[in-house]
Amino acid sequence: MGQSAPLQVVRSFGEPGEDGWRNMIVQGDNLQFLKTVFLNQDHLIKDKIKGKVKLVYIDPPFATESDFQSKDGVTSYSDKVESVEFLENLRERLIFLHDTLAEDGSIYLHLDQKMSHYLKVIMDDLFGKDKFINEIIWRRAYAHNDPSRCGIIHDTILFYSKSSNRIWNKIFQKPSQEYIEEFFDQYDAVRKERYNRLPLDAPRHGNGGNLIYEWKGMYPAQNRTWAFTKEKMAEFEKAGRIHYPKIGIARLKRFESEYEGTIIQDIWIDIRKIHNQSQELLDYPTQKPETLLERIIKASSNLGDLVLDVFAGSGTTAAVAEKLGRRWIMCDFGKHAIYTMQKRLLNIADSKALGNKKKDKKYGISPKPFCVISVGAYDFTRVMNLRKNKDAYISFILALFGIPREDKDFVSKYRLDGIYAEKDGDPVEIFPVWDDDYLYHVKVDQEYLKEIIIQSRGRIKGDFYIIVPETCTVISDMTLPNHAGDTVYFKLLKFPYKILEEIARNFDIEEQPDSPSNINNLVSSVGFYFNDEVVIKGRKENGGFRLTTFKTMIVNRGGKMYEGLDGLSLVLIDLDYDGKVFKLDK
Repeated sequence: MGQSAPLQVVRSFGEPGEDGWRNMIVQGDNLQFLKTVFLNQDHLIKDKIKGKVKLVYIDPPFATESDFQSKDGVTSYSDKVESVEFLENLRERLIFLHDTLAEDGSIYLHLDQKMSHYLKVIMDDLFGKDKFINEIIWRRAYAHNDPSRCGIIHDTILFYSKSSNRIWNKIFQKPSQEYIEEFFDQYDAVRKERYNRLPLDAPRHGNGGNLIYEWKGMYPAQNRTWAFTKEKMAEFEKAGRIHYPKIGIARLKRFESEYEGTIIQDIWIDIRKIHNQSQELLDYPTQKPETLLERIIKASSNLGDLVLDVFAGSGTTAAVAEKLGRRWIMCDFGKHAIYTMQKRLLNIADSKALGNKKKDKKYGISPKPFCVISVGAYDFTRVMNLRKNKDAYISFILALFGIPREDKDFVSKYRLDGIYAEKDGDPVEIFPVWDDDYLYHVKVDQEYLKEIIIQSRGRIKGDFYIIVPETCTVISDMTLPNHAGDTVYFKLLKFPYKILEEIARNFDIEEQPDSPSNINNLVSSVGFYFNDEVVIKGRKENGGFRLTTFKTMIVNRGGKMYEGLDGLSLVLIDLDYDGKVFKLDK
């Protein structure tokens, strides 16, 4: 399955409620996060997410690089992922997303015309053809000037469910003005309102009972009855609800203000993209309108349900879920996205209310408690502090290698100290870094392994794992016989502990995104990496900001330190930083 990664709370906003829940913004590779959810071992999310998500909406990167340029030319992420690689990476994530869904959950996959047909085949395979609900067409623009072909003005949203017992709330689509003018073609002078006409008669069943009677000199046609009793007709008459044509039978007035619209169809032309003067606009390249997410979330979730978006971008899904009273989890790889979402949620009270035509109507409610969580990226001091707490350290280091922690007495089972877990049924020893004598004076070498053989008295054979700082071992994997002549395969799971302690970055990590072709790419991290402080100095200059010093200990894949600004991915600025909460301005 590959690696999962333990979670760390970076920042918290508000105290959790009685149920202990806080909404989450997760920074890191969404695949690692989904694997952590799948294992269901991390104490932050154990039994809270897996199989409990009612709605997944994802809008993965799918367009061209030019589509992701802000007005200042800043690229949030590149879309230049080869088709096969893109599809395989997304397929892997969809496998885990399927597992997160509750039995009555649904997933909406937002795509463009270049990839939707490929993903339809993949989704049919993963979810089942019978779980395909709709291919939704969203008209995102009115017209596009493509001189050599038809203008491309729509996106595709694939809608699937996990089971046949899915949540579905009827959503009505307001009619266009053209529809109103064509079908609400009558005018009531008293109410000063348009209306259309509905039948007051219905097909006859049996002898018609009390629904056959004379009304204002009229009778229903043969084989039909009135649709209402005579008493109800009198109520309609008193309320001015009956239309009497010059020729034909009476009809019921339905006024424009009473018309909810039609149940939404699979072509959505009534939701516009965000206008460049809209209060909602965040100048984030892939931002979607809140009305689009409002429709999806209302249709496939209920109050208090959990909504998940692992390509969260500007956080539209979070903002709408918050306003609709849903719980939510957002995940994105880039810090630009994380700070954009954080600011958006902190300022949500000042944002536009949903479903209100008044542009100045604000939401007016502070966000429910939420936290920012890091997955696969760890602060140096936080990792070191774990050594002071043996139990927390054991949980952390097991999660780092994707090994579940179980409540079993492995020491008694194997009669060996230091056994804290099993990997595929084989023992896992954790080198005791909480013991300074071990940390600084003991090495895992051949004699160390022979001592394990002696103490085990032939009780171990096959694979034997040891999780150890790489500075505390002088050997690689090794094979030794036990007293019974059976082979023991010692496998060392190493991690860069002492290197971290000295803040020397000479081990292989994921490179910082430093070009348009790899910024926030759909990455599959092969390990984990650690955050470290950088040395940065600058000054205000000509209405801007000039960097004068930038130093980092981060190394590239070649093992060399970055020079100049090569190690710099992006600069985020808070013009009014209070020393506590960073709110992105630029």
